[in-house]
Amino acid sequence: MFHHSTRRWLAGFGVAGALVAVAPAPAQASIPLEIFTWDVLVAPDHAVYNSIIVNGPGEDDPPKTTLDIDFSQVDAIAYVEFAPSDWACVPVGKGLHCEYTADEYGVPSLDYQLTGKPDAKPGTKAKLAVKATNGGRTASADVTVTMAEGVDLRSEPEAELDILPGATAGLPADVVRNAGDNTAHGAVLRLQADYLSPDVGNFSNCEYLDGVATICTFDTDLEPGRSYRLSTRIPVTLDKRARSGSKIENYVDWWTRDDWALVTDNPTFPLPSGKPGTGGKLELVEVRAARQGSVPQTDVDQWNNFTIVNLTVGGDNTADVTADGASVTGKVGDKVEVRVGWTNLGPATVEVWRLTGPFVTVEIPKGTEAVEVSEECAPYDKNDEDSWNPWENGGEPGADHYGCLAAGDPEAGVSGSYPFTLRIDKLDGETSGKVVTDLDGDPNTANDQAALVVKPGAAGSGGGGGGDDGTLPITGQSVALIAGVGGLLVAAGVAGFVVTRRRRTRFTA
Repeated sequence: MFHHSTRRWLAGFGVAGALVAVAPAPAQASIPLEIFTWDVLVAPDHAVYNSIIVNGPGEDDPPKTTLDIDFSQVDAIAYVEFAPSDWACVPVGKGLHCEYTADEYGVPSLDYQLTGKPDAKPGTKAKLAVKATNGGRTASADVTVTMAEGVDLRSEPEAELDILPGATAGLPADVVRNAGDNTAHGAVLRLQADYLSPDVGNFSNCEYLDGVATICTFDTDLEPGRSYRLSTRIPVTLDKRARSGSKIENYVDWWTRDDWALVTDNPTFPLPSGKPGTGGKLELVEVRAARQGSVPQTDVDQWNNFTIVNLTVGGDNTADVTADGASVTGKVGDKVEVRVGWTNLGPATVEVWRLTGPFVTVEIPKGTEAVEVSEECAPYDKNDEDSWNPWENGGEPGADHYGCLAAGDPEAGVSGSYPFTLRIDKLDGETSGKVVTDLDGDPNTANDQAALVVKPGAAGSGGGGGGDDGTLPITGQSVALIAGVGGLLVAAGVAGFVVTRRRRTRFTA
């Protein structure tokens, strides 16, 4: 029963699945026992992925939780296979009994795959019943599994656009192809635009969820083997603060109307309401007369209907980022605190959360040891950049070099700083390390390096750095994708993974 590797399961959930994996929150005193799961469409001879998530138990609740899953109805139309899991599960007839003793983070999800049987008739429905028990408390949920006709919408995986700050241009991700054997009766386009390149369209068949997404619905038939183009490219305007030379990503994907209905009709995580457009209608051109299908349809391969549109910012709108050092006094045996960091002198905004490497590197002065380290900084080796992992090693003491994160998109005039506590082990005279910023396109390299100095003398805290702790509010696309969007993420299968650790939020799309 448990044949698939964890990697394959996570990959399936990431693109085609019905959930976003969320790191469990620390247990509360007592919380309601609830089950979260989602209805699915599955085509004959094709697979979909789903998950069962239990909310609870809390600190005051019994730690042992059980799950009883009955898939006897589903067995008539689909094969059910459960992923490797920390749950202890045993088969019971055409079902499964699972147990888990909760730790401080509650219980993990239980993931499974449904594969439609070859002879299953589209339109047939079945229920998968789930029951959770914790102490004397119970919760129940049903998953409706619907056999659907399989279609295969496809788009190019990437598209490029050069654009100047302040300019408006149409996104090139405007073509969809029906690569399947069946006519697709309508389609839904979803655009997740970066906050620096918002959608400025106003089409009557599009709904605009401010800061989250644009959803456009088409009632056109997409015939097998044919490609369709938007009658007008979706217009976006690049923010005047965007930094020249940087790349901004926008995401476009295509859905069948029935797949998207699972999002809009989800009672547990409803789609946020948007504002309908009031202008002309956005069309798919070169199509035959529309006709409605009599059975639901599902996209059998959502790996290939997702386009990343890379906007390359042109012009000469750069950002000058300074390294902010510090100086401190002390004697052997003292522990002294210093703050080092950076300042964006502008004029452009710096999209630091998009950078793949450290925003700032810190060299610890010889004769001292970092015994307390900002959680935004982790040991760093410039000769082995892949080893830098601030999400796992942030705040780790004892290294000679550190690489530090910054969050958000700091505008001109914004600073960030990182606290370090240094223990002075040897001090024959002044000793120093350095603080370095490294931003592509920085027009003034003269201020990209500053000293971190320790001098003999009475112990004193070290000045320097900026005015905050280096943890700016997370803004932009990360907020657009993870904040307050409920069913848009959970049921829509965004290629995302939210992990919360040490006060930081990381999103990987």
